[in-house]
Amino acid sequence: MLRKPASVLLGFGLSVFVSAQFPGADSPDAKVRKGYDAITISDAKKILSFLAGPECEGRGTGQPGFQKAADFVAKQFKSAGLKPLGDNGTYFQNVPFYRNAVEIKSLTDDEGKSLSTDGFALQSIGDVDLKGEVVLIRTSDPKATLSDEALAAVKGKIVILDPPKEKNSLRSQLFTSDATAIFTLTDEKPTSSTRVAQRKTSTGPVFGAVTGSISRAVAASYSRSLKTALDAEKSSIPVITETKFSLNLVAKGVSEEVPVPNVVGMLEGSDPKLKNEIIGIGGHLDHLGKTGDVIYYGADDDGSGSTAVLEIVKAFKANKVKPRRSIIFMTFYGEEMGLLGSAHLANNPPVPLDQWVAELQMDMVGRDSYGVQNGDRNRVDVEAENKDTIRLVGSKRISTELDQIINQVNRYVGFKFKYDAEDVYTRSDHYNFASKGIPIAFLFDGFTPDYHQPSDTVDKINFLKLTNAAKLYYLTAFEIADREEPIKRDVQSGK
Repeated sequence: MLRKPASVLLGFGLSVFVSAQFPGADSPDAKVRKGYDAITISDAKKILSFLAGPECEGRGTGQPGFQKAADFVAKQFKSAGLKPLGDNGTYFQNVPFYRNAVEIKSLTDDEGKSLSTDGFALQSIGDVDLKGEVVLIRTSDPKATLSDEALAAVKGKIVILDPPKEKNSLRSQLFTSDATAIFTLTDEKPTSSTRVAQRKTSTGPVFGAVTGSISRAVAASYSRSLKTALDAEKSSIPVITETKFSLNLVAKGVSEEVPVPNVVGMLEGSDPKLKNEIIGIGGHLDHLGKTGDVIYYGADDDGSGSTAVLEIVKAFKANKVKPRRSIIFMTFYGEEMGLLGSAHLANNPPVPLDQWVAELQMDMVGRDSYGVQNGDRNRVDVEAENKDTIRLVGSKRISTELDQIINQVNRYVGFKFKYDAEDVYTRSDHYNFASKGIPIAFLFDGFTPDYHQPSDTVDKINFLKLTNAAKLYYLTAFEIADREEPIKRDVQSGK
């Protein structure tokens, strides 16, 4: 049964406090202890199970599931008593987007025979007019991948992918090819032809290829050779079959304007003077959304970071002692589309950026990394070695003092920090603040094979790591907020 948003609302302060930390960590001071203990695995599981659950459908920017997630975050902010910093007294800082759909006008084979579109959902953006030879790719092995030669062979072709029932990466791999179109077979009739929304200024598709979903029964009706290939037993090795027929597809793009929000709220500082200075805490709320009947849940990327933001909100709410400086909490839209939400906020800040002391970002804080890291085969992580590790990115680029503070408060959490991921420094929302000279630190757990796959699901999350990331930034923000002087900016540039 799907939960309704209201049933997941935690009503900050009502949950049972069950705290955990990595072995060997010290107990924090009484001044911050109540908030520290308010960050719990049980609450984090409830939050993330909604954000990365079926109701939010992968939180694609401009899709209904994203707005459900944004509404949920806004309710949590309101429950904690945060001051709304969005439009018209709300928590929503909206930006006009347009949501695209595609209406199929004609689908024929190479002899001009009309083909059924009843079980066909198109996810391309804009008008489509394409013709190409059809190849079928099938495998029963969820770990199977295509060779470079096979990827080159689909150039200019229309690919129909018959994937294994288990979650796999073949479809994502095909996006790196020069296929004209990629259509995935489904056992059920596809129900959606709407793709992730784009900025008002966007002129092209997210991916180079036209994408879509086709029901297996409809695809089998397209040609005898295709039906024969589909009836054959699957092999664990990917098999590419030339079907000896072509498709001609003409479709018309339609669009509707839809607002897409950052969710922004502020905990006002307790000091009459220092409350005008800001520490930002952020995570991106969006992921890749729903394509046809495939949901990209985004539990780690970045449901984990957004969950940690809400856990920190709860910690400050629970703590009797309030920080002297103000804290702005942010969940961003459109990170997956090019850091769009954070760019909009940084260019339209609710509080002038010259008042910002630091921005603390969490993007992927819930997994134990394993496998090749960022495409570098010289860096291969082992999962068992990363239960208590996390990457600390950019923390020395503008203020080395910020890095020192994080390491000092870490004695109450117990992370083993890695500093080997500066190659992702420009790839998350902190960068839009760093590029304007604001000291940043970016917590990042590293990559797994589930990155940007439908298999990035809640059941794989290390909730001890997620909640400890929240504790680390709660303590860091409190320490920065209560200092007499803002942290020093002792490095010239954050770019």
